[in-house]
Amino acid sequence: MNLTSFLWKFIRLQRFKFVAIALLSFVWTMDTTFTPYLLRLIVDTLTLHDADRFAAWDSLKYLLLIGVFFWTLMELGFRGRDFIMARALPELEANIRLAMFDHVQKHSPKYFNEHFSGALANKISDMISEVGELLRTLLIFFVPAFVTCIVTIVIFANINPMLAAILGIWIAAHLAICCIFTPRCAKYSHIHGEARSSLAGKIVDSLTNNFVVNLFFRFRFERNHVAAYQKIEQKKNVYAQVYTAKMFAWLSVVFLIEMFALIGCMILFWMREIISTGELVQVFYTVFNLTMVIWMTADAAPRFFQSLGIAKQALTVMNDASDIVDAPQAIDLVVRQGEILFENVSFQYESKQLFKNKSLRISGGEKVGLVGYSGAGKSSLVNLILRFYPIDKGRILIDGQDIAKVTLESLRKQTTLIPQDPLLFHRSLEENIRYGREDATFEECVQAAKFAHCDEFIRNCSAGYATVVGERGTKLSGGERQRIAIARAFLSRAPILLLDEATSALDSVTEKLIAESLEKLMQNRTTIVIAHRLSTLAKMDRILVFEQGKVVEEGSHEALVKKGGHYAHMWKMQAGGFLPGNA
Repeated sequence: MNLTSFLWKFIRLQRFKFVAIALLSFVWTMDTTFTPYLLRLIVDTLTLHDADRFAAWDSLKYLLLIGVFFWTLMELGFRGRDFIMARALPELEANIRLAMFDHVQKHSPKYFNEHFSGALANKISDMISEVGELLRTLLIFFVPAFVTCIVTIVIFANINPMLAAILGIWIAAHLAICCIFTPRCAKYSHIHGEARSSLAGKIVDSLTNNFVVNLFFRFRFERNHVAAYQKIEQKKNVYAQVYTAKMFAWLSVVFLIEMFALIGCMILFWMREIISTGELVQVFYTVFNLTMVIWMTADAAPRFFQSLGIAKQALTVMNDASDIVDAPQAIDLVVRQGEILFENVSFQYESKQLFKNKSLRISGGEKVGLVGYSGAGKSSLVNLILRFYPIDKGRILIDGQDIAKVTLESLRKQTTLIPQDPLLFHRSLEENIRYGREDATFEECVQAAKFAHCDEFIRNCSAGYATVVGERGTKLSGGERQRIAIARAFLSRAPILLLDEATSALDSVTEKLIAESLEKLMQNRTTIVIAHRLSTLAKMDRILVFEQGKVVEEGSHEALVKKGGHYAHMWKMQAGGFLPGNA
């Protein structure tokens, strides 16, 4: 997708408004060319009646009335264009912003692991700001200026072909210089845009991790880290600015040559009575207006090129295809029992092969625990059920339905995950809980909060359920955030429940209370629980022991302990009920 086709998708939604803006912008052309012609008629009239100046009034009054009518019409045109643009551009920007947000938001977690969220947000913001600048420059300056040049050449040709030839050569040289310099101006602006976006991402990354910066007192280190990228951005910016300055230098040389030639010819033609005094005034005034138009356009050109480069760079976000999308004619997932079946599934994350021809069956309503050292593939199995990542081979079925052929929305509505480090929005506690089911009532939110044992601390907050939790929930403790996530999962009523260290951030007393609630939550639900604290898996129907993507043991807690294998070894190794991170 190129920038033109991307913008046209949104411009055509308001094509009549933009056509009106373009047509009303031609008022500038009329102002530039007609006013000197009117002045020529006035000067010729005054010259004709130089002996009897009072007699000139009969002719002058009509010319002045025409002038008043014309200037009023022009002002109405300018103001009408401004009002239409004041409505069209905000709507255009809003449509583009939502389209880009929607496209980026639908990427998989893998995409966000590889891209700075701040850089993505900056690209969306860049596109919005630069699109307005591009359209204003194009419609208000470039198109009217081009038409003005054509009309002026025609007018000069009627006065004297030599004047039209000189003007045409100047305009052609001006355009040639712009065409020669424009591609590289756009290239340097694009490179600068990339460097600018990268710099913004580094700044956001540093500010997001401000706690760590404070913890290790690495303020100078972070400044030097950002300064290195700032130096690159500044260097790219200088390239773009200097090259634009070179273009203006050449334009100035051509302009001076043209002006000397044109003024010399006009004076010579007037002295030889080839053109009248009125025509001389018209040519002078028209050249003055045209020069102002062309230089205003040339002055806007560098910013236009810069906006073009930044907009093209921002468009790369839209050219990143979604790695997980609904299959053609995807159907909604219908969960009746909640059986999960892996059929010869192979999955490689980056360069690491996690699963190879893996087969696994979890019965509907079964509670299954997953244990194993870090990197064994436990979280990956959960992520594949949620279709956060595409599998390389095989199928994953839920109640006999291939999840690759069902809609993502229906899959995510039938499953809910309580992660180890739950993320909260910078919104109220009620809004964060209601995220589990957007049509839930306040009473249902309170019920879910009581179920997750977070109603107590919520009511002690300054604004109760209306308390805003801060970015990523930073105003809450880890245990409080986890309880909110549990309340959110309770509210979703999904038949498949996934828990990834859901109680790891809780104290012992709260964990005991939450464990009772989770037992109720697991009832009549297919449940998969990942835990390093093996004691939390004692009541699971079945425990799967993972090692390098393979299930090396399975069975109940008691049976696995008696077996004396991997699980029994991990059980003995635990200190304080936790599994060591590495074998």
